[in-house]
Amino acid sequence: MADNCTIIRMLVEDNIYGSVVTHGFAICNHWHNEMEFIYLDKGKLDIDVDGNMYSVVEGQIMIVSSNAMHAYMKTEPGTVIWVAKVYLKNILSYLDTKERLTEIYRNTLIIKTTDKMKSIFKELINAQYGRMNECYSGIKASELTIEILSNKNTIKQYIPTKTVENTENIYKMQQFMEDNLHKDITLTMVADYLGFSTAYCSKYIKKKTNLNFLDYVNSIRLREAEELLQTSEMCITDIAYTTGFKSIQCFNRIFKKHRGVTPSQYKKSLKSKK
Repeated sequence: MADNCTIIRMLVEDNIYGSVVTHGFAICNHWHNEMEFIYLDKGKLDIDVDGNMYSVVEGQIMIVSSNAMHAYMKTEPGTVIWVAKVYLKNILSYLDTKERLTEIYRNTLIIKTTDKMKSIFKELINAQYGRMNECYSGIKASELTIEILSNKNTIKQYIPTKTVENTENIYKMQQFMEDNLHKDITLTMVADYLGFSTAYCSKYIKKKTNLNFLDYVNSIRLREAEELLQTSEMCITDIAYTTGFKSIQCFNRIFKKHRGVTPSQYKKSLKSKK
């Protein structure tokens, strides 16, 4: 991903929804139970959903269905992306057409935004303008949904989503790694925990994430390290060892390879944006 791409995403901490601005990093194949709302404020984004590539351009929203495997792949220089994750249940609790909405949101959608959609989306993100609770987030996501349903002609593409098969094992694996990041996680440890052979476990991870075992572990370590850089006052060395990197040199090398800057440079850039 281009170094001068800007991603403004919702940051969840203690059930309070705020925001964080990051610059120039790629997001590897991942999935989560929340729906992911992606708004292209400027530029272009290529995103892989379930192994298929889609382009989202300026003024469009992509809504990635829950449990869909996806990854941000490439952007144009200067691209600005707004990202929010919302549980479907938090939208349904404020609307009556639950069955209809559930059916719609089983798909990944690409939508041409109206001015009102853009306004609601930015209220949902609330970047740099304050913080809001989960209830308010659900209300704003519901407002956005109503606006989309009221302007069906703005839906440019329905993409049937292949939800991740055997999500229980993937969730268990991801949770195991997150709980043991400070340890030297091996393929044998993960395979034993899941009751797989090491050979099958290796193939399973590759099939589900499109990453080999080491890259998948490092992607989780990087995600956790990035969150600590954003939300904590821990020093770089403590973050490196807390997230399982064997040395500060290893942390710096892998972080720069995938994020384009060193952890110290990244931390400094966050402070300069406040």
